Amino acid sequence: MKLFKQALVASAILGAFGAQAADLTDAVTKTSKQGLEVAAAAADSSIRVIVREQLEAGDRIKLVFGTGVTGLTSVAVNGSGEATATTTDNQLGIVYGSGTYKIKPISTTTASGVTTVVLEVMTGDPVTKDSSFEVQVRGANIDKAKSSAATVTYSATSGLTGNAKDTTGDNTGAFIILADQYGASVSTKANGVIQRNPATSFVSGGVTGNTNADTIVIDISDDQTLLSAATGVNVQATVTLEGDFTGAITASDVTLTNDIGTPASIAVSGVTIATDKKSLSFTITDTATAPNGIAGKYTIQLDHTATTSTIKASTFKATVVVDADSTSATNTKQEALVKADAGEWVVDATIINIPYFPVDFAGVNTSVHFANETSSAVDAIITAIDGKGVSYSTQNITGFLPKGQVTKFSHLDLQKLLKDSKGNTVPAESKLSITFNLDVEDGKVNAYAFSEKTGNGRQSLVTSQQKGIK
Repeated sequence: MKLFKQALVASAILGAFGAQAADLTDAVTKTSKQGLEVAAAAADSSIRVIVREQLEAGDRIKLVFGTGVTGLTSVAVNGSGEATATTTDNQLGIVYGSGTYKIKPISTTTASGVTTVVLEVMTGDPVTKDSSFEVQVRGANIDKAKSSAATVTYSATSGLTGNAKDTTGDNTGAFIILADQYGASVSTKANGVIQRNPATSFVSGGVTGNTNADTIVIDISDDQTLLSAATGVNVQATVTLEGDFTGAITASDVTLTNDIGTPASIAVSGVTIATDKKSLSFTITDTATAPNGIAGKYTIQLDHTATTSTIKASTFKATVVVDADSTSATNTKQEALVKADAGEWVVDATIINIPYFPVDFAGVNTSVHFANETSSAVDAIITAIDGKGVSYSTQNITGFLPKGQVTKFSHLDLQKLLKDSKGNTVPAESKLSITFNLDVEDGKVNAYAFSEKTGNGRQSLVTSQQKGIK
């Protein structure tokens, strides 16, 4: 039992020693990763020292700086010789906050690029356990190229015995902790439901009072509270929206607005649509120093004003890339958002596609069978493309699928129905990707397609189906 009690006492003593350790936080304020890269110099930065063992008058504090801190020659002092906050380059500063103790500098030396500063607790109030002070370095004394080595390591010794004090904590802190300055998200997604026929407006979703329009809202944040935050005329964000804009959308159909009004400090460019109609983009420029930088909500309104043009079903992806210095070719752009879900447009129909459907080959019989389980006939619009890139289509076919039965269509039936832009039917020996746009609700019509060659049996064809969303 005695041994057990002794072990408990020993553990308590070790635990007490372990708790007596100075802890250094990293930089009190983080630094903009993008801003520092393009800045002429780093900003002033501080590290907080939390003392975990009381320091009395005469005790000494040693601060050893990494090679990323250069040019320190002294410690800033007031008229009483007490260390104080720095006001001049090449001076180290000490910030006490509400502390009532005082510290004075003893020496500042540099050897092999490493600077050591020795401080002494002055007569008066002790630096009690869990008290803190900040070590402040001027930006001019932080080497940008060695920012990861802009550190300080703390140690303390007794003024009476010279023995180490406050020894086992996290005694090293970094003056430069990088953080991305910009962020982005999609706060409102496209949700237009396209009318099935003639697909020139939306059934639901979109903009209130305007059945031809839908909106996507991109939120951009810009943390100007970071050290070395980028701002001013060279900051530029590019917003790219990927989707299918081959319908009625042109640059004039896109309206850009933001929730930050129209301050002179922000410029939003016009829209550029890619040649392949698969993306559109615009730029946001911080034209002058402003408190909020490029932060704001940016609304993209897509308006199909040409009612004779069809709206394409599409998914949308949003990407936001911010360039902290658009005049430089060497800095790294921040991808604040990459191909984020920005919504979709869907047709108010059941869409069935057969990606490979051979038509009018000798000895080959291809057909598709539809099961209409509803109590009403189903209308259809059929479209197709062939191996040469020629497009074919039909008008809306009323009663294409009779109610409550299975209906077969051979390749020859479909060959006659489909016409190209000049009114020609599908030529013999064509390989089609054929799509059926059916005016029916979810799961009420299904299809099975197959191709059979004389003497060689039947082969099922792949079909893909997008269910109706009514």
